[in-house]
Amino acid sequence: MRIPKALMTFPLVWSLTVSTVLTSPKVKAQSAPSAARAKQPAMRIGVEGQKVLVESKNFTAEFAGASLVRVTDRKTGTEFCREDDSIFPLALLFVNEDLLRQDKKQKVEVKSLSDLAARITVVGARADRELFIRLDPVTGDLCVTPASRSLRRRGLLSVRWNVPVAREADIILPCVNGLFVENDRDFPGNARLRWPIGWNAQLVIVQRSECSLMIHSEDTAFKYKALNLSRDKGLTTLGFESEQIGPVWNNDSAGGVEWRLNTYGGSWKVPATRYRSWMERTYKLQEKRANRPTWVDDISFTLQWAGTNVNLLEALAEIYPPEKTLIHLSNWRTSEYDIDYPDYIPAAKAKAFMEKANSMGFKVMPHYNYWAVDIHHPVFQELQRWQIRSVNQNELQGWYWPPETYDYTQMAYIHPGAGIWRRILIDAVLNSSREIGAPAVFLDQTLCTWNTDNGVVENMTTVEGMQQMQEELVAIQPDIVIAGEGLNEISFQRQCFAQAHIHDGWGELKPHHIPAAHSVCSFLWNGHTRLVGYYHLNPNDKDVQIGVEVYRRMGAIPTLICNDPKLIRKDQPIVKQIINLAQERSLECGH
Repeated sequence: MRIPKALMTFPLVWSLTVSTVLTSPKVKAQSAPSAARAKQPAMRIGVEGQKVLVESKNFTAEFAGASLVRVTDRKTGTEFCREDDSIFPLALLFVNEDLLRQDKKQKVEVKSLSDLAARITVVGARADRELFIRLDPVTGDLCVTPASRSLRRRGLLSVRWNVPVAREADIILPCVNGLFVENDRDFPGNARLRWPIGWNAQLVIVQRSECSLMIHSEDTAFKYKALNLSRDKGLTTLGFESEQIGPVWNNDSAGGVEWRLNTYGGSWKVPATRYRSWMERTYKLQEKRANRPTWVDDISFTLQWAGTNVNLLEALAEIYPPEKTLIHLSNWRTSEYDIDYPDYIPAAKAKAFMEKANSMGFKVMPHYNYWAVDIHHPVFQELQRWQIRSVNQNELQGWYWPPETYDYTQMAYIHPGAGIWRRILIDAVLNSSREIGAPAVFLDQTLCTWNTDNGVVENMTTVEGMQQMQEELVAIQPDIVIAGEGLNEISFQRQCFAQAHIHDGWGELKPHHIPAAHSVCSFLWNGHTRLVGYYHLNPNDKDVQIGVEVYRRMGAIPTLICNDPKLIRKDQPIVKQIINLAQERSLECGH
């Protein structure tokens, strides 16, 4: 996808942890506590009037009513939160984007349930809200589950739990392939980042001095979530949302996600390693990598958005080893790009290109789209009942370009939960890729798994439907190499490579994009899936220097976008710069 299709028609229990401990051993019955255990601080949740006081292994915390006003690392005394009376702790977000904050006749009640649990309720004329709070005796995580019920209005989309962050802290977000929110920079600004399309992994790391706070969820039920980033005059507030599956027009309740909080010593990599290890175990990633061909790990340079000019191959071979080069072949069908899907019929030039590429050792992945169907294609008549509709307007969604006329293409997005659609696409992908001898396949728009009005089809959301499609491809061909557009903690499980977007990068890149790029996502996917460049990497692009640096900071494989063989030369400055980065990457990987 060359243009922001996802922008055309859109739309848990959280745990706080401090990065001093990654894992905790299982508690074993003992006749007497060991000396090491005796040194552990007591874990307790106490109630004093309208306050909840939390004592855990690594930190202490305090709620004033429903507002989290303090999370303090025990070892360093570092404070991660701020008191802010202007931030309402539990907000209700309705489908038309209205927010319910302060209520009429509102009463707050704080109740101790045990030494390890408490409940805070906020009840008014229009809403009944609550926080269920507990301490995990094994990890020491503070676990917070927000819930809400709208008493006089329907159309409730989500409940948002707001956490005001200390002014001095920086924030690391696994959003749009990695963002760094510094306290003294305005970019990135306000944003609502939906999981998993924008918020790629369900965690946030707040970094201050030499320790950090991680707030994350360990939800494995594909519950929709969102992260609301609110910034004002150097102050940042994080809103953790539990979003309900569409349709929500008659919905009057939200919740069901638990968030975990804890603190950690050292850099942001300490809590990120905890989450990465959790994914490795939970999603059985080693097992999912078992049948991948060895060449996947050898790739250290990519060419994206290639046409079928065979002269490209000769030019590429002059600047980098073919066996280490991955090519994304976007124009290879008898139809033009983004026209006539799901017709995937190889053109004669594509067959010649693939024959030569394979003989030279290049790895080429032809372009497919995981959910788009041309509305003029005969198969659309069978599939149109499963075209997705926006959760907030019940509007049919697709890729219609250009937006002023729709003269170039009109593609409907088909809910991937529909088995008939997966059957049609999988057959087309496997038949055509085998015909041209493609060693990999690229599935466009696999990041597009947002909440919809027709939220569940055949008992699957769009997230589950996308995952099911990839699982079926692997079941048919265990050694298949899949790449996609965008990456998140669900899609990455079966993908070897993925194109990476840049936050707010659809138009011009600016210098502020550089310090905002972060490698947290590459760190989370490390050893399993690697990012590649998506745009702003053509030697003639005026923003190419910024693009190269942003992708370097992001941790993506060095990538070139160019269909002019005359520009693909060792002495071309941008090409030389990218190739140097690729060679460094290859040496780091031991290839």
